[in-house]
Amino acid sequence: MWTLFTYPEPMRTFTQVLVNTGVANVTTSYLWFALTFWVYLETRSVLATGVIGGAYMLLVALFSMTFGTIVDRHRKQRVMVFAGVVTLVAFGIAGGLYLLYPERQLVDIRGPAFWFFTAIILIGAVVENMRNIALSTTVTLLVPEERHANANGLVGTVQGLAFTVTSVFSGLSVGLLGMGWTLAISLVLTAGALVHLLFLRIPENEPARDPNRTGLLDLRGSIAAVRAATGLFALIIFSTFNNLVGGLYMALMDPYGLELFAVEWWGSCSA
Repeated sequence: MWTLFTYPEPMRTFTQVLVNTGVANVTTSYLWFALTFWVYLETRSVLATGVIGGAYMLLVALFSMTFGTIVDRHRKQRVMVFAGVVTLVAFGIAGGLYLLYPERQLVDIRGPAFWFFTAIILIGAVVENMRNIALSTTVTLLVPEERHANANGLVGTVQGLAFTVTSVFSGLSVGLLGMGWTLAISLVLTAGALVHLLFLRIPENEPARDPNRTGLLDLRGSIAAVRAATGLFALIIFSTFNNLVGGLYMALMDPYGLELFAVEWWGSCSA
């Protein structure tokens, strides 16, 4: 059976990048799910959880092409480090706000502290998605062509598992430890993943610059790429619908489930 560990240094690097990104994905989803659970438990507001979940889905959709353009124009490790730094700073600011403000003020949806607190975590979670785009491109850089399908499967598996298991961790964390410790754990894991990433070396030449493309959004290039790949447009439509259903699920099912079960149990049920 083929295994990543039987290949030379580039393959071992890919394995480490894969695991590193998996840890980053789990950490970000862990904090995001925890925030959703915590906000509803403290406010009992479906509107607040709906806005949080909807804003995340909307911003990921809006910024995906911008993130893709950034990944296309810069070295992949540099992009990953940038995303890790932004996420760490955002989570750090959120941790500082949690220490600075009383919890009753942070959960007051009528006050600015609540919206700034959730917005800063939202920024860190959205920017972290840039790492997923960069991870997919490392397959062609580090993996032999005959193993691309295997490597792409591993990328999808890591991303899927990260989203699935974190609701369990989030429910247990909010129920047993509280939001403060959840933020602290997220900060430690994010910082650890970033430090590990700094010691990795992804062999890649500096991407060639097109002087005719200066903006952060390469809409023309994105449309051309979609048209060149058979079936990609249909896949985008399907993914859009899937994300819409996911946003509705988060907005409606989490409050309903949290009314029926303790948060520790609901986190496991919604995995």
